[in-house]
Amino acid sequence: METLKQLTEKLNRLTHEGASREVLLDVGFEFIRELMLFGKLEQTDKPVQQKKLDEPEVIADTVKSLNDTFNSTLPDVSYRLQQLRQNPLKSAMGINDRYIFLETLFKGDSHSFDTMMSLLDKATTFDQALLIATGYIRSVPDNAEQTAVIEKFYDLLRNRFSAI
Repeated sequence: METLKQLTEKLNRLTHEGASREVLLDVGFEFIRELMLFGKLEQTDKPVQQKKLDEPEVIADTVKSLNDTFNSTLPDVSYRLQQLRQNPLKSAMGINDRYIFLETLFKGDSHSFDTMMSLLDKATTFDQALLIATGYIRSVPDNAEQTAVIEKFYDLLRNRFSAI
């Protein structure tokens, strides 16, 4: 520290006396060397614990990863699939299919059809949906047309629950 004071006084004195630029630069470089040496001595004097306290703390929860930064607004795939499944099953079939299912499988009984559809909307797996559907669709197909309608209904169920 004493050397820095001496160099500062020397630099001030030479500046007032009008010394050449080269002389002032030499004294300035000496001053910088002493500062660097002083900084190294000061750093080695600090204990390790104190160095850790001087460094800023980074809290993991506040730091965002690149994935969080770029995909923060996009929902993940499982959420998207759950949203797809939450649409009513009736909305997945057209009006013609709904009419054919109602007439062929339920003989026009819309109350039974609506009850089955609401239970199917609450089912979480294809096996549960299959049990519900077979409980309501008890009729044995009389012809190939009814068999095709039943298969079409079961295909609709498979498509509905394949994403789960």
